[in-house]
Amino acid sequence: MSTVILTSREIAAVSYDDAAARLQVELRKGGLYEVIDVPEPVFHKLCTSPSPGTYFHLHIRKGGYNIRRLR
Repeated sequence: MSTVILTSREIAAVSYDDAAARLQVELRKGGLYEVIDVPEPVFHKLCTSPSPGTYFHLHIRKGGYNIRRLR
């Protein structure tokens, strides 16, 4: 699993397991989410987006992915 620390106001870090296509998103205000069946290009777009928080909300949370809160 690779982890990327972001300089986003909303997201502290994201981790991606390419073998399982699972994304973990850690929010700065607390909360850790796991997103299932995320293609690798979506992970890269999240990491390189000018606004990772906005990308996460628009393309992942509202994108039809299966999301569960881990903590």
